[in-house]
Amino acid sequence: MAARKKATKKTAKKTAKKKGASRKTPRQVFQANLKALERRLPPGLKRAVRELRKNMKDLERRIDKARSERDARWRKLESQIRKDAARALRRLEHAIEPAKPTPKKAGSRKKTRRRKVATGPKS
Repeated sequence: MAARKKATKKTAKKTAKKKGASRKTPRQVFQANLKALERRLPPGLKRAVRELRKNMKDLERRIDKARSERDARWRKLESQIRKDAARALRRLEHAIEPAKPTPKKAGSRKKTRRRKVATGPKS
């Protein structure tokens, strides 16, 4: 009896890729089913199915675009709300913070210069 070869890293990766690639998304299954249906139909209906498939792709593209725009708007709003909440929290902390007594030194006040009053000519 011949001994079996051990799987090398290279062959293990290939088999892993094959297993993962065999799974189809629901969209791919739907498209494959439409193509199979189209092959069995008469020419007039083939065109209708082709147009249906084209319209479905367009609709899916629009949905994906709208979804990505919605997600972008949501992320922007969420970050703005977080910034506003952080700012409000800082203001609140500052407002309830106990007042720090500031020691006043005698004579530390700035002296203002007195203006000389202009007097008229002496007679």
